[in-house]
Amino acid sequence: MKLKHALLCAFFLQAGHVMASPGAHGPNGEHLDQKASRADGGLGRQSDGSVIMPMKHQALLNIRTHFATESMADKHVRLDAIVKPHPAGYAKIQSSRDGRLDAPEAGILPSGSKVVAGDVLGLVRYQDTDYELASQTSELIAIRNRIEQTKRDVSRLKKLGELASKQALEQLETELLSLTQQSRALQKGLEKPEVLISPVSGVLINHAVSRGQWVEAGQTLFEVISPEQLIVEASTNDSHLPAILSTAKAITHPALNFNYIGHTPVRVNGLIHVNFELEKAAEAPALLVNQRITIQAPINEQQRGIVLPSDAIVRSQNNLPQVWIKLSAERFLPQLVKYENLQPGFVLVTQGLGADNRVVVTGASLLNQVR
Repeated sequence: MKLKHALLCAFFLQAGHVMASPGAHGPNGEHLDQKASRADGGLGRQSDGSVIMPMKHQALLNIRTHFATESMADKHVRLDAIVKPHPAGYAKIQSSRDGRLDAPEAGILPSGSKVVAGDVLGLVRYQDTDYELASQTSELIAIRNRIEQTKRDVSRLKKLGELASKQALEQLETELLSLTQQSRALQKGLEKPEVLISPVSGVLINHAVSRGQWVEAGQTLFEVISPEQLIVEASTNDSHLPAILSTAKAITHPALNFNYIGHTPVRVNGLIHVNFELEKAAEAPALLVNQRITIQAPINEQQRGIVLPSDAIVRSQNNLPQVWIKLSAERFLPQLVKYENLQPGFVLVTQGLGADNRVVVTGASLLNQVR
């Protein structure tokens, strides 16, 4: 870019005379004047707004042109959208009870760490008061004593054989099973912590938790987001638009493709939310959750025009869209146009150009800077 700027500066200081060849016509067939209106015919910007640039400078600045041809193209709409996590690739990890957070063998992971479904993120140990601990311990001891006594009673009845009452034996066995289950539940509450496990694979968000922290039931401790599974939520006030949507592309990330999956059945603040699902890509997309983007979606309508790269459109001194037409080997003329946005990187010029105009498609912004 520095080289191009230096070449432009050197070009503006040169002087000379260039003769243009006839034959260029405007969008309505009108003849475009091939001669510079400035008397001296010097290089650079002319009084009629055209620019004279020698061929060698065009090559150095990579000025490239393309013959305009009309064609039919799908209309596109632009929508403001926000990136959200896909429900299939998002999880909140919360504690189901009060307690103190303890670290697993791998330690407490910081935000940005990659985790795999099944990884242990933390342990929550229930912490009783002294009275609660003594009461539960006493209850556990009593239940264990009852279990031992019931086992002896069952053993005694079995030794009696046919003389023993089957009904009494069944009641004792049922009571033994119930006492064993109570014992296990109490022991788990006293000794075993709650294990916090990641249900999905992705990138971890740590909500500023650390070892030894007191946590409450229902408190969100971690979040896991899969960067490959995202949803883009766009907004529109056109109730007919959702019926004709199919795919979309992000303006700033044209390599990403999104598929339309549906819209919300209610209006939110007067707008309809339409959702697009990110197609699976070989690499993780460079998108962040809650990032605001603009998407462009084709609709089931066609219009006639001239397809050009979006770099061909520049702004005039009055901030109006224009392109540069090559009138001759070394002369270029600005031409105001109207255009529609197509897929990212392309536009459809609907007014201002005629077929067979030689339009500058590369280097138009540099040509636009010539004074």
